[in-house]
Amino acid sequence: MTFGVRLLRHRKSAGLSQEELSERSGVSVRAISDMERGRARSPQRRTTEALLDALGLDERDRAELRRLARTGRVAPASPVWSLPLYVADLVGRDAELDVLARKPHGLVVVHGAAGSGKTSLAVRAAHLLEGRFPDGQLFIDLEGAAQPLQRLLKDLGVPAEHVPEDVNGQTRLYRSLTAGKRLLLVLDGARTEDEIRTLRADPGCLTIVTSRHRLAGVPGATWLRLGGLTEPCAVELLASIVGTDRVDADPANARRLVRLCGTSPLALRIAGNRLASRPRWPLSHLVEQIEERRLAALTAGDLDVRGAFEVSLAHLPDLARLLFRRLGLLVGTHVTPDLAAELAGLTTAEAEQALDELADVSLLDPDDRGYAMHGLVRTFANGLIDATDAGADRRMLAWLLETTVAAGVLFGQTGDARRVSPRRTPFPDVATGRRWLDAHRDLLPEIVERAQAKDLHDEVARAAIALSHYAAIEPGLVWERVYRLALASAREPWQEVVVLGQLGWVLFDVAHRPGPALEVLTRAARVAEESGETGHLGWVWLIASAAHSGLGHFDEAERVCLKAIDSMHEPMDEHYARSVLGVLWRLMDRPIAAVTAHEEVAKEQRAYAGTIYELSALGRTLGWLGLALIDVDRPDEAVAALTEAEDVYKRAQMASWLATTSWHRALAHRAAGRLADSDEDLGRALTGFRAIGDGAGEIEILRALADSAESRGDQSTEHRHLRDALAACDRWDTDATREIAAEVRKRLAGGQRSTVLRNASASNRSEPGGTSR
Repeated sequence: MTFGVRLLRHRKSAGLSQEELSERSGVSVRAISDMERGRARSPQRRTTEALLDALGLDERDRAELRRLARTGRVAPASPVWSLPLYVADLVGRDAELDVLARKPHGLVVVHGAAGSGKTSLAVRAAHLLEGRFPDGQLFIDLEGAAQPLQRLLKDLGVPAEHVPEDVNGQTRLYRSLTAGKRLLLVLDGARTEDEIRTLRADPGCLTIVTSRHRLAGVPGATWLRLGGLTEPCAVELLASIVGTDRVDADPANARRLVRLCGTSPLALRIAGNRLASRPRWPLSHLVEQIEERRLAALTAGDLDVRGAFEVSLAHLPDLARLLFRRLGLLVGTHVTPDLAAELAGLTTAEAEQALDELADVSLLDPDDRGYAMHGLVRTFANGLIDATDAGADRRMLAWLLETTVAAGVLFGQTGDARRVSPRRTPFPDVATGRRWLDAHRDLLPEIVERAQAKDLHDEVARAAIALSHYAAIEPGLVWERVYRLALASAREPWQEVVVLGQLGWVLFDVAHRPGPALEVLTRAARVAEESGETGHLGWVWLIASAAHSGLGHFDEAERVCLKAIDSMHEPMDEHYARSVLGVLWRLMDRPIAAVTAHEEVAKEQRAYAGTIYELSALGRTLGWLGLALIDVDRPDEAVAALTEAEDVYKRAQMASWLATTSWHRALAHRAAGRLADSDEDLGRALTGFRAIGDGAGEIEILRALADSAESRGDQSTEHRHLRDALAACDRWDTDATREIAAEVRKRLAGGQRSTVLRNASASNRSEPGGTSR
């Protein structure tokens, strides 16, 4: 509808001729005629007002004619263009650019943390899509524009004197100017849904919004969340700023630098700019600065990581700001509503709302474990901590340790460890408790150290003791540190005995250091006997018997193991100890006795195995039975026993033992002459060890595969597996792997044949710590 058409209708409705309207308004007949025929589309305000008065229109009709008159006066230049220059070194956003390229029209909200590159992505997309939007591309910075509608109207070609004074008038004019157009509009830095509803272009256009907020209340939008870059892309961005040669010359410090920057594009750009402006600085110099000063070192010109985070935090409610500050105390990078409630002294519902508000401004990222906190964001939060937060730190650590107790006891207890019981039950089942422990296992040393600094010694000892069976199911060197630290918190003799017993198990079964293990276990036995706290002594002796066997003291190992069996207080503990005796008999070249012992114990264990502890004990008995059956030349029965062990470990979700069982079954297939089946099981074992990050297992399987290829005369495959083993040795880089690497290099040079597969059944690895519980 044009001004002229509407003027004609109102004149006729009033029953006036052009001459009569001219006489009433003072506007010439010719001017009225030109307007009604569309030849004059943009009357001046004075002319418009004279006609409105002459027609005697009500306020609604008067407003409409004023709007049509203004619209007729502004015909936007085509195309209009106000995009800033795009960032040439945008990397790692191809997937997001593809999503934007597939949007012919509509609304896309690009949201993410400060410094994640939202604006760079939107501007690059707008440039790339220029050909699809012939009427132009507009950009407006909503954080810097006081009157965004007026700015958009100006960009659309509306002279300042023709911009309506009221917002409603500006909105109507904006809508009329973009109607039917093919425009691309970038709204940068939106804070509210209302901004988008007001400013988004016609539905036939494409509007790209960037925001720190999720803006979930906008209907019909497509949401794109930007996180940090992948490490390779982060290194690529750094290289694009400081020069590829500089990065290639020091790749280790380049990787350290991008990790310290949290792979944040803003932080990387600041770091890169500082290095580019100081060409004589080695990368290590800036790495040291950031390690010492963190956010203070991430400033370059007007780019400032801390300032970007402060903007995100500024307008949040008080409870969200309080919680954010206390998240600076967080152990690790994840927080749940329950833990947040402890930190901030809130109800769980209040904490969940505050977490959601922090996620809305991209200071947290929701995931399947709760909410994740970016490393740089946590550093920023930690800088806000003050003396009033000390109690929150203590509450959090106590909560973490008590939650550890509640999860740990779900896996079963033995000996005096049964004296630890949870004070609350936050987990409905073992699977839930296991997920929690899996997520916090590697954080336990930090939790324990911080808790000891707060004098939470009883809490530390209880948690360490409660973890005994979970630790056996998920073995790793982290447990040595946990139990060494926990010794300082074991204030009662029975606690000291249990913790020393656990430390002895780790030293023997995980670290493969039987000598130090025996020293620790001897100390545990002495404390038990001197204090009269002998409830855990059977387990101490059982682990000690294994340590003796590891030193080759088989007669002493047998004597101590029989003593352990007599000292067990529970039938399932006694069954386990009898199975360990079978392991000793096998090592003492008494395989038939070993088979008999394992078969008897397995029969008893099958009758009640249901809990994680009971299943793990049955699985290990079946595994040891399989190895003993290989020794007595019954490989098919060995395969059956090991397959049953595999099924048991699947029920118990014991991934490390599944991989070991596949390895042992490979031995059984090989003994039966089924080389293809053996290699297939070795492949399963390799996949399993790699999945759980077991470098020692991965290396041994690669050597076993090389040995298998050698036996087939396949030198090419043999050397490929040896080279992979050598690479794994270099990657893990321990004293043991360096020794293995020397053997592998010698073999590749043709000076030594491998005996890994043939001798595996006699190795420490194939006797998986006869005492893991």
